[in-house]
Amino acid sequence: MTNVAEKPVYRSPMAELRALKRQDLAGSVARIREILAGFSDPLDLDAAGMLLSGEADRATLAAVPGLRSQRIAVLGSSTLDTVPNLLTALLLRDGVVATTQLAGFNQWRFEVLSASPLLSAFKPQVTLCLLDDDAVFADIADALDLPAVEARLARFAGELREWAAACRALTGGRVVLTTIPLSPLRLARVIDYRSKARLAAAWSAMNASILALAGEENGPVVLAVAETLAVAGANPFASHRMHHVAGQAFSPEFLLGIAQEVAAVVKANLGLAKKCLVLDLDNTLWGGVVGDVGTAGLEIGGSYPGSAHLELQALARDYMRQGVLLTVCSKNEDTNARDALSNHPEMLLRPDNFTVITANWQPKAENIRAQAKTINIGLDAMVFVDDHPVERDAVQSFLPDVAVVPMPDDPAGYAATLAAGHYFNLLELTEEDRQRVAMYRAEAARAELQSESLSMENYLAGLQSRLAIEPLNDLNKGRIVQLFAKTNQFNLTGRRFTAEEIIAPELSVYAARLSDRFGDSGLIAALAIGKASDGSAVIENFVMSCRVFSRGVETALLSLILQAAQAKGLPAVTGRFVKTAKNGQFATFYSNLGFAAEGDDSFRHTFETLPDVPAYLEITEGAEVFHGL
Repeated sequence: MTNVAEKPVYRSPMAELRALKRQDLAGSVARIREILAGFSDPLDLDAAGMLLSGEADRATLAAVPGLRSQRIAVLGSSTLDTVPNLLTALLLRDGVVATTQLAGFNQWRFEVLSASPLLSAFKPQVTLCLLDDDAVFADIADALDLPAVEARLARFAGELREWAAACRALTGGRVVLTTIPLSPLRLARVIDYRSKARLAAAWSAMNASILALAGEENGPVVLAVAETLAVAGANPFASHRMHHVAGQAFSPEFLLGIAQEVAAVVKANLGLAKKCLVLDLDNTLWGGVVGDVGTAGLEIGGSYPGSAHLELQALARDYMRQGVLLTVCSKNEDTNARDALSNHPEMLLRPDNFTVITANWQPKAENIRAQAKTINIGLDAMVFVDDHPVERDAVQSFLPDVAVVPMPDDPAGYAATLAAGHYFNLLELTEEDRQRVAMYRAEAARAELQSESLSMENYLAGLQSRLAIEPLNDLNKGRIVQLFAKTNQFNLTGRRFTAEEIIAPELSVYAARLSDRFGDSGLIAALAIGKASDGSAVIENFVMSCRVFSRGVETALLSLILQAAQAKGLPAVTGRFVKTAKNGQFATFYSNLGFAAEGDDSFRHTFETLPDVPAYLEITEGAEVFHGL
């Protein structure tokens, strides 16, 4: 009889995490991320982050294909030892290896003003500065002198603006500030209600001025603490004992909420925001089972629980209006599902709000996989919402890349739980984001045309595609940075240019827009071109949206670049292909266009035979922009 090795049984998830670290850290990443996803207590996440934050551990994890890396600095005016650990755990759960640096106690000003190595050498891509009210009152001689306090509060946002600008100049990365909570004891020491109100009003005005910094050119990201953390119900302040013994201003739950927000900023900085919300129907978007009670019997709107289901629909609708794709994945009869979506009078979401509606009796994991293929997005861009824990567990097991929302039993918490995940947060909402839903609907129409066309040539000609090319400018800068950050498949080197890097004088950056008879696809490609010592043009990176693969855009852009370089008398155009986890299908891109290989990843074109601009692609403007190379 064959002995089958039994799976080890561990005392706790943390014990298993320690064992996996010892045995095979790199090979256990999937299971480690699964364990981390199961932690919600800040003490567990702190311990897990500490366990995985060693220098050797980070190096091992950073080498795992598919994981991204980010350098993060944490500064503040109180004890924040747990924040780097929390960030390590939260980000690894989502596929990001964090390397963190923590400044000393209350050293937030000194680190920037002295250009210390913590920032100048480390070069964090994201720097968090978390202040408590002591940072504001430190320079006030008499806390009961309300005119002096008001004057100080009126100046403080301006001081933070200067500090954030200096930090950004020093690091080249993003700066994250927060509004500052006013501690109850600080307010309680003022005993008359008129003065209490006066102090609270001045404090609110200061926080409003801090929030306004986010709207300035190159301003910091600013987290509105009271509003963003109210969803989690976190008490901001540490216990009195921990305040005195350990110098902690904030509670563990509050610091976890801050870490979750910063993790969302980091993911947005890396272009990892989700794109698609997959929604169940029965007992999720509405109360009841439509196959049992019919459309008229569903609970939507009105009193609880119908009000809770309507709240979830309203949240999904607002996400959609900002570019998040919505799909339905329901075990249901298709006719019943569509009838409810079309005809229930309280329904906020209608069939045309969804990019795909899948209502059948197949396993949901299979349906979600098919939806991703239909929409042409990765599974890691999808978020799944379902009231049933068995369905959630099945999707999580078979499609680990899909983010599965841990929905509560009570529908009253559905919308708040989805919102608290920060799945779709962006650093900046571009016009392309707003138009994404319309763009994907147009893509569905293109797919229908392709299915009806007798040949690819007929299909491409029938699209009547129009290409416009433009140099970097203030209007397209945000979308160009987003393309470099988010594009994974047609991304020839994997290099992610930041907003600061694309304006470097040694780079020329260009973008392309595509439209056709079905609609405008928006800004769909970006190129960064430098110069070699021999005068050759060097394509530092070329990225393009997956929506426009195989439509000739890439050939047209390279053709125009080569023509311009030849006309200007440059010796060559060179480019690199660096293989990543997702761009392998484009390994022959340069060689297919007449570039000769030079070494493992370099290619060079010396203009012997130039590729043609595809005849079915009309260049409506910007054909000459590459003449400035």
